[in-house]
Amino acid sequence: MPKILIVEDDPEIAMLERDYLEIEGFETQVAGDGGKGVELFRSFHPELVLLDIMLPVMDGWSVLKKI
Repeated sequence: MPKILIVEDDPEIAMLERDYLEIEGFETQVAGDGGKGVELFRSFHPELVLLDIMLPVMDGWSVLKKI
């Protein structure tokens, strides 16, 4: 099952994305800030990351550089 990491600080948007992706058969994890996004990327090993740019702790551009 393909894995997708959602890095989104708005819980409503993150859960909506998660719900639709899981209905389509994807395994998902959700991070609510950039720091958690980097941690989950390293432990979850997703094939795709849906990354918001304006995030708390670490912005999306910084997350992208780290991953």
